[in-house]
Amino acid sequence: MIMRRDHASPLPLRSSARRRRQPRRDPFGLVSAGLATPTGILIAAAVVLAPMNHVKLDSVYVTASDIVALMAFILMLANRTLSIKFFGPATAFWFMSFFAFMGGLTVSSVVNGNPLALPNTFAQYGYSLLVLPMILGGRSYAQTIALVKLLVASYVFVMVFGAYVVHFVDNPNHMLVSGSGRMRSLFQRENEGAVHGAIAIVLVLGLYKMGEFKLRTVFLCLPPLIYGIMLTGSVSGLLATILGVTLLITIVGPFKYLPISAAAFIAVAGLMVLFGDTFMPAVFQERVLNPLLDRNLSGAGTFSDRAQLMQEAFAVMKDTIFVGLGVEQFREISSHHAAVHNTYMLAFVEGGLISMLGLIGFFLSGAILIWAAIAEGANRLVWAITLVVLLIYAAAFNMFPTFFARFWNVPWILLFSLTAATLRDPAPRPRPPNPQISVLRNKRVRP
Repeated sequence: MIMRRDHASPLPLRSSARRRRQPRRDPFGLVSAGLATPTGILIAAAVVLAPMNHVKLDSVYVTASDIVALMAFILMLANRTLSIKFFGPATAFWFMSFFAFMGGLTVSSVVNGNPLALPNTFAQYGYSLLVLPMILGGRSYAQTIALVKLLVASYVFVMVFGAYVVHFVDNPNHMLVSGSGRMRSLFQRENEGAVHGAIAIVLVLGLYKMGEFKLRTVFLCLPPLIYGIMLTGSVSGLLATILGVTLLITIVGPFKYLPISAAAFIAVAGLMVLFGDTFMPAVFQERVLNPLLDRNLSGAGTFSDRAQLMQEAFAVMKDTIFVGLGVEQFREISSHHAAVHNTYMLAFVEGGLISMLGLIGFFLSGAILIWAAIAEGANRLVWAITLVVLLIYAAAFNMFPTFFARFWNVPWILLFSLTAATLRDPAPRPRPPNPQISVLRNKRVRP
């Protein structure tokens, strides 16, 4: 006799229930956030590839991140999911800042400069400051957090890759490692890579405080980020790291941990001074540690050349209040034939006061979001991290000429979008904050 299995048998039910109970492998939260779609995957890829400036076309500045982001842009247009109000209440001010920034450069180039240089500049800044926010911004809290986690993972990979090339590759590509042995990695730039390493450290600590990263994740991420900053031999990166961590601890608190943090910082600084030659990369000792100890920053980089460029720009600024020199024109009149390494001064010289006000307007857009988040009682950790990164940007722009590269714009786009998401939902449901770790007592204390 043939026995038929009853369809109501509990065996398959138990199996299906067991399968449902098994957690899905979703380390970044892409699936749970709803980004496991063709558009979502392209957006995630654009974020991951953003710090990898090395992967780009030779003839024109189009990176791999741009290609996948534009594919996502086309899909979003077709599906009518493109976000126009990507920064919430600060979107209109961001648009006004962009048109002021580019308007000054446009008028100045038509009057005094070379109008033929405008299309490329307008395309680069237009994509970075308008199109990219439409693609990445205006998303839910969960989606934006997932993208921030992916960005951190990309930063860690770039640092690990750069360290591998420095230590294990003979005659490395000069775009990855400079002739003096400084790590450029996939950023292709030493100082910029170091500053973004500092931003990554702030994000790691902030995500841990928010409960989005576990302690083991912090211990996995911080060593390669710190070591990568050392390999760049960048004073700018070291200062940005100190600034970012100090501000984060000060703003996020609680204040009772400030003395402990200060003591830890002094202890680390003492170890660097006493035993740094045994564990620090030689390039960091030569370009950063020794000049700082000797109080002679002339050996720490091209500070004298940058100072001369700033002096030249300051001398020109009195004649460019209303109309600037035009795009790419400062290097034509400079004795060094280089752009001044100060974004504010370069905007003033080449685009006039209007362009510089437009540049400042981008920062004010972030300030508007942060103020709105404070007024609404939104997630304090989110606006605190956004404020810290914004201040790092404000300081870093004193050391770099341009900011249209994708690795510059993706971090603050994501953080502005995250702050705007907390305004749409003042009480989002992130994971509960991780408990404080008391150094004085061997126990974990809830804040």
